[in-house]
Amino acid sequence: METFKNIVVGLDISKNSTFVLQRAFLLAKENNSKVTIVHAIDNSWFSDLFSNFDELKDHAINSIESQISQVDTKEVEYSVLVEKETASTFVVDTAKSLKAYLIIIGANEKDNNEVAVLGSTAHKIAQNGKLPMIIVKNPCNDNYKNIVAFSDLSEVSFKSLVFAKEFFKQEDIKTVYAYKQMGEIALRYYNEDKNKDKIQLGIKQKESAKFEKFVEEFKITNAELIESNIGVNSALTNYVASNSNDLVVLGSTGVSNPNTFFFGSTTSFLMENLKSDLLIYIPNK
Repeated sequence: METFKNIVVGLDISKNSTFVLQRAFLLAKENNSKVTIVHAIDNSWFSDLFSNFDELKDHAINSIESQISQVDTKEVEYSVLVEKETASTFVVDTAKSLKAYLIIIGANEKDNNEVAVLGSTAHKIAQNGKLPMIIVKNPCNDNYKNIVAFSDLSEVSFKSLVFAKEFFKQEDIKTVYAYKQMGEIALRYYNEDKNKDKIQLGIKQKESAKFEKFVEEFKITNAELIESNIGVNSALTNYVASNSNDLVVLGSTGVSNPNTFFFGSTTSFLMENLKSDLLIYIPNK
């Protein structure tokens, strides 16, 4: 069992920041963790517009404290850090210095009431922080109730499941693996229409064997294999919508490795398009 001593929260002081704080303090209380809230005043252009950094810092701290006052912070030790720095650098450096076990960030607001992750900031934090990271997109009313772990059948994706079970204190988290079946267009392109059934059966048997080996090797008791004719991205997105999952777990060894699940288009797509919160798990190295 891991000890979760420090959680670092990257806050942008937006309307959705209260969601982030609610989730952070709830998780901290559950795991007896300290919370360090960091806010970066962008040094690339703020310094050219404002000459008095102290006033900006005081305003930021007051805004953060105002939002914290709307959150239940009982029994949780926390601190607030505000500096003139690049957001991703400040979050990562603080997390490393505190030997944090988790980073929590929020989502940008959009005029059409949709949400998106913090653009390149989220990717830079994942790449450089090498720590599990939660992206909060929704109000926090309670603990996560319906978590799903998407897998690429790697050891790291299994470790992401173990981390989620320990951190959220939930044993019954389902593992889901999706693969794309060869569709009609591809079969026609390769002039294999007549061998359709044989080819599709072969793909299904191969993917099923990989899935069963993974489940058996890591002794996973709650797992589901999804076959899709429309693509993995759509299959996983539809799965979350159909099952009303409030948190999706994705595992990775870091975005610097081009062979990882995280670096691929699947995770980028899910980060941008899922309406659920996400846990991007990267092993603490």
